[in-house]
Amino acid sequence: MRGNFENTGKLVRLILRRERVMSAVWLAVLLLFMVGLAPALGSLFDDAARAAYAETLKNPAMIALMGPVYGSDNYTAGAMYSNAMLLWVIIAVAVMNILLAIRHTRADEERGRTEIVRSAPTGRLANLNAAMITAVIVNSALALLTGLGIAVMGIDSMGFTDSMLYGVAVGVSGLFFAAVAALFSQVFASARTAVMFSLAALGLFYLMRAAGDMSSEALSLISPMGLIQRAQIYVENYWWPVLVLLLETSAVVAVAYTLNARRDMGQGFISAKPGRREASSSLRSAFGLTFRLSQNTIALCSLGIFLLGASYGAILGDIESFVTSSDWYMQIVGTDPNYTTAQMFVSMVISLTSLMALAVVLITILKLRSEERDGYAEHVLSRAVSRRRYLLGYVVLALVASVLVQCAIAVGLYASAVAVLPDPGTLTLGYLMKATLVYLPAMWVMLGAAVLLIGLAPKATAAIWGYYGFTFFAIFIGRLPNLLPGWLDRITPFGYVPQLPVDHVNLAMLAALTSLAAVLVVGGVVFYGKRDAVT
Repeated sequence: MRGNFENTGKLVRLILRRERVMSAVWLAVLLLFMVGLAPALGSLFDDAARAAYAETLKNPAMIALMGPVYGSDNYTAGAMYSNAMLLWVIIAVAVMNILLAIRHTRADEERGRTEIVRSAPTGRLANLNAAMITAVIVNSALALLTGLGIAVMGIDSMGFTDSMLYGVAVGVSGLFFAAVAALFSQVFASARTAVMFSLAALGLFYLMRAAGDMSSEALSLISPMGLIQRAQIYVENYWWPVLVLLLETSAVVAVAYTLNARRDMGQGFISAKPGRREASSSLRSAFGLTFRLSQNTIALCSLGIFLLGASYGAILGDIESFVTSSDWYMQIVGTDPNYTTAQMFVSMVISLTSLMALAVVLITILKLRSEERDGYAEHVLSRAVSRRRYLLGYVVLALVASVLVQCAIAVGLYASAVAVLPDPGTLTLGYLMKATLVYLPAMWVMLGAAVLLIGLAPKATAAIWGYYGFTFFAIFIGRLPNLLPGWLDRITPFGYVPQLPVDHVNLAMLAALTSLAAVLVVGGVVFYGKRDAVT
């Protein structure tokens, strides 16, 4: 057994060196949200506002969306923070760990890097072991910095021990999903399939938690999300769910190690599905290949965005009493005698869900960069395929994806609004379509920035995710009154989008954003046509 882990330490140092930028960005963005939002919930909400929020969370739709409410009898700032943030933070941390684990296991194996490492005196399990140790280091750093960061804010009801439990809960949850990704990396022979099934497992656990919170406590305990919420952080502060999840993580890791020891390199226990003997007519063009590679991602993400919109729409029936019970909430949502509270609330929801939908657009366009980095683009460009036309194919697909996800938001909201609102006539499908599609020019500017980076500075394309994180922070946190300067959102294209129905549609501004996006895309296409392939 000792020989199976030989030179693990050196591989850990190598992986940490490779992760020094990517993981640092992830940690910085997550800490910015978790620690930065704590003072807002601790100082800007009064007792009445917290009590009103707790009552809203008891709505069955909200329980399915966010989990059970703990400490509602004395709803402190800490209880509110845990209820509002923990589940969503776990989802973000899970995605980070899934990508990290697969990037250094199955993806490295696909690219031939593991074979080179194994040709040296390295143990059979050393690479997987090093990846999991790296995940432990990254999640430990996240747990420690989160706990300390929240504790130093000095917020009542959010003491040091409680905050450290919150940080540890987040870190252990992330480590569990790293173990799940490591397991799927042994089962499947493709990194893309391993990522897809790992994310599907994340979605399945979320649905199990939602169903369990509504009907069966046992079902919620099976889900790591439901289990960790039973820690009741900042209320009862139970440590046993963290310990149980840590044991489950160890069991999943043990299975992953066992499978890795028994399979051949480059193979999975479930072989990749063999392709057709002859390619279909749709694959005779570069765009057909581009569409084939991205269609599943776009379809699944559009479905997820639709369900997200429907989840927010499900609480519209109670939004009137929720918002009007607190002046502070009225400041967030806004007031206008010409519009209903539901319309004002939907305006806020659309801005946030549009930011989430933007990630689908960026993933679609950056697929080109990953194809180039992995050496697959060379096979396409070695034929009679123009480099600029190849890039434009991805641009067109990203544009289509942007329209699809925005329509998915509108349809999801409308489907729920019809079911829960006594008078859904104020939220017609046409109105919701207009309110979501108005964000397209801002999304296209972000798309254009990504295309420019692909053409001009391909090795710096990850910077667009940093800008995306800043945009999310500026818009999401910027909606909280008196927390951030008003000009901060003007650094992002989303800060220039009219908030329907309060703001009037400024066609000149939308045209300017669209023109800027076109200039960025053209610049990126021109530079891409002139540069060499960069792996």
